[in-house]
Amino acid sequence: MMPLVLVAISAPIEADPITSVLGRIDALQGYRMTLRSQSSAGEEEVIRYSYQCSGYVRMDMETPYRGAVLIYRPDTGKVQLWPFGSPGRRPGLSLRPTNRMVRSSSGHRVDQSDVGTLLRNVQQLQRHGKARLLEPMTLDGYPVQHVVVEAEPGRAVHEVARYDLWLDEETLFPLRVISYDRRGERLESVHLEDVTLDPAFPSDHFTP
Repeated sequence: MMPLVLVAISAPIEADPITSVLGRIDALQGYRMTLRSQSSAGEEEVIRYSYQCSGYVRMDMETPYRGAVLIYRPDTGKVQLWPFGSPGRRPGLSLRPTNRMVRSSSGHRVDQSDVGTLLRNVQQLQRHGKARLLEPMTLDGYPVQHVVVEAEPGRAVHEVARYDLWLDEETLFPLRVISYDRRGERLESVHLEDVTLDPAFPSDHFTP
């Protein structure tokens, strides 16, 4: 994994860790990373993921549909799909974000795939339970803060009853997130690698 590119948003994590993290994420103009997710069924997705404020998303697929490219633009509310790559050289399919062709194996939508949306789901779960900040540790060579957010017994948000988050100690950007259901069984594991904060995207990155 390449070093995380740091920006001047480092600060001690506060008493309400999720609010603290969300504030820093919302202050970013964008980010780029490699996203590796694995569902409870063992299905794996590897995506080169780009996000630009406010709501522009690009996914370059590595697994399972290598070469496919998806771009979501909030000004149109549509997802452009190039199943065989080469955006800009050939026309793409224009689809609604709810279309099954552009949803993940876990049912996630492109327009709701950013880290801010994830943290708001975590925050919603926290309202029905509590957040705990555990002892600092090291994850893949990075010093991290481990935060556990779990609902009261019997409660869940979108089937999730607990989130474990590992946050980069300096930037607070999530590096790993694991969700669990009411029975304590893992729903999904997500690794966020090669993270670059506030990158300089090419002018045609989201408008090929």
